[in-house]
Order: sequence, then structure tokens, then C-alpha cells
Amino acid sequence: MVSALVEGGWNLIDADSTADARKLCERHDILAGLALMPRPLSNDDFQRIRRTVVELRDLEWLAVLAREELARPDLRRFAVSELRDYQAYPIDPLRLTIALGHAWGLAALADAERRARANFIAGRFGLVGTSASMRRLYAQIDRVAQSDLPVLVSGETGTGKELVARAIHAQSIRAAAPFVALNCAAIPASLVQSELFGVTKGAYTGASVSNGGLIRTADGGTLLLDEIGEMHIEAQASLLRFLEDKIVTPVGGRNGRKVDVAVIASTNRDLHEEVHHGRFRKDLLYRLEVVTVRTPPLRDRPSDIDALARHFLMGAASSLPRRLHGFTDDALDWLRAQSWPGNVRELRSCVIQAGLQSRGHQITAKDLASLRPLPIAPEQSLSDVVKMTEKATLQQLLTRNRGNVSKTARDLKVSRMTLYRLMARHDIARP
Repeated sequence: MVSALVEGGWNLIDADSTADARKLCERHDILAGLALMPRPLSNDDFQRIRRTVVELRDLEWLAVLAREELARPDLRRFAVSELRDYQAYPIDPLRLTIALGHAWGLAALADAERRARANFIAGRFGLVGTSASMRRLYAQIDRVAQSDLPVLVSGETGTGKELVARAIHAQSIRAAAPFVALNCAAIPASLVQSELFGVTKGAYTGASVSNGGLIRTADGGTLLLDEIGEMHIEAQASLLRFLEDKIVTPVGGRNGRKVDVAVIASTNRDLHEEVHHGRFRKDLLYRLEVVTVRTPPLRDRPSDIDALARHFLMGAASSLPRRLHGFTDDALDWLRAQSWPGNVRELRSCVIQAGLQSRGHQITAKDLASLRPLPIAPEQSLSDVVKMTEKATLQQLLTRNRGNVSKTARDLKVSRMTLYRLMARHDIARP
């Protein structure tokens, strides 16, 4: 077999263990794997080979095995979910060469697609998306990161507010210093002040040790106050005082300490509405919204859904029971048709759930539709749904046609001027 493959132009590299195989893949441009299962096949040998194949899923794998081993249920499941092909002993060198060539060709195509998709998906700052709204967000992050003023990041639940805050920190002059996040919604009102400003030993029952607090932990870096709208009104007064003088005084303490931190706050609430109802201090809001950044909801960036879905599927690949090669066209259509009230977080959950229950090598619309029906929010009128569908269709066609207005107008069977008016109506910039 080895002689036949070498004569056929193949370069064979032998690995004795998973760690050895991983190092060889890092050192060489390897796209296909050939798993030689010994006869008889012990359970230890099978588990070693299975572990290697699962860990190196980016390769297209073939196996050579004894036909009688296919009676094992665990080996059959492994072959169906992880292998491109297999051949039973005795080996037919010609058939093996053809199968290996087919696997290598598919692997080369997948590798090229993966590289192109990585460049497309990456976006900026670890955020995914190339839509007009995301490009505006990237520009805002660039500008905001150059200042040291308080920043308010607002947006619906699941739109990536913490990722934006981390991106601002990473682009700032404080990037090498700590980034500390406090979830204001998860801390009881009675503990917010001690979490932020620290506490001296014996300040209250249960304070058995002194604690410097999160603000001091973030000294020199950035403090994120996540869901600031949930902060208790009394703690808001202390926070306002800190923002004005940058001095931290622990609960029960007398001596303050000057601290140098950049403050970013995030919220999914309308803080002006919270001020109106007396749940948020107006003076604190004015202090925080010196610079504001808004994260766009997913319904405003449907052209990013394909890239986001592929990104989440790639990220979950090692946790899924079988190897998946992306989405069918009808699956992507299904994803684009959703309203996604939970935004990117909901999309991620949906993709992973579909990947877990998929029985093929691609996620289909049937896999996705089994999770839930196509939703329409109760507050949406028919007019709202029509507008959303019209906007999504325009964005998808423009993206598919790479911004070519003439081709998009022909696809829609409208004039260029009509298309420009539709784009203006929906605030769509040319991709």
C-alpha cells in the first residue's frame, strides 16, 4: 500500500499518537488523514485512533479496517460521523488512491473556503459582520478608544455590549492594564458598594476581611459596569461621586485613595425613561453619556446572519457529536427570515442546538424549524413585517451582488432610481 501511494505521488507522514499527529499538522501542510486500524482491533487502539480523528477534524479522514469490525456499533457510529470513506482489508491500492485523492481535493476546497470565510467573518475587534451598521460601529470604537472619557454602550439584550466594551479597552492606551467587569444586575443592592469600593474589616456583620473592591482592581485599566440601569439608586450616588473625584473610599473606611480607571457602562434599558420614573439619577446619566455607542440589533443587520451562523458553528465544532460542513441554502434562508428578538445570543443558541440534533453533514432548514416555528413578535403589525422583509431582501441582494446596483435592480425588476429610493427609505448604504 505504501509503495503504491508513494508511486502515485503521495507524501506519507507517520504519527504514533494524537500529540505527534497534532505537531505534524502544525509543521506540514496536511489536509487528509489515513487511519490504519490493526487486526485485531483492541479497544485501546480504537479509542486512540478515534481521539486523534475527532481532535483533527479539519482533515478529511479515511480508514482501513477489517470488515468484521463493522459489527461494532461504536465503530459504525464513528465511521458515519467522522470519516469521509473507509476501505476493508485486503487493500486495493488503486481504489485507496482514488478515495484519498477525492478526500484531499475536498479538503483543499474546504481549506480555501475556511480561509476566505475567516477573512470575511473576522470583521474587526473580534466582532463579526461587515454590514453598514457594523462598519459604523467599528468606526465608533476607533474614535471612542482614543479618548479617556466615560462611555455608555446601549443596546438590546444579546447584541454584544460587553464585546464592544472589551474592544474599546483593547484599542485604548490602557490595553495592557486590567479589564474588570461588574454585572450590576447580579449583585444584591446591599453589596454593590462593597463590591465597587471595597470594605474594611469589621465594617458590618460578615466583613471578616478587608477587600479593596473592583475599582481598585481595575486601577490603570478599564471598569465595565454592565447593566448599569439595574444599579440601586443609593449606589448610584456613590458612583457619581467617584466619577467626579476618582477617589475610592471603602465601606467603613475613612481614608480615600486616588484611582485611575476608565469607566464604561452598558445598558439594555432606556435610561432617560428610567430617569423619568425616578429609578436612575439624571446627574449620573449626564456624567455617563458623554460618549455613547449603540450596538445594532440583529434585525438591522440581516446581511451578517450567514457569517455569524458559520462563525458560531465553527466555534462549536469540537463540542458537536458529528462533523458538520456548514448550512444548506434553505437553512440560511430560514435564519434570515427570523426576527431574532434575542439577537446574536439567540442566533448562537439556535445554531448550536441545530448542530447537536442534525443527522446529516450540513444543518438544514428542517433541523432549524424543528426547534421553533417562524416567529412574528406580537407587537409587530403586518406593515412592520412587510418593511422588515423588504429591507432584508434588499440587503441580501446587494450583498450577493457585491453592491452592484444595476444587477440588483434587474433582479428585482425595478429601475435603478426606484432601487435608490428603496435604499434611502430603509437607510441602506451600498455594501
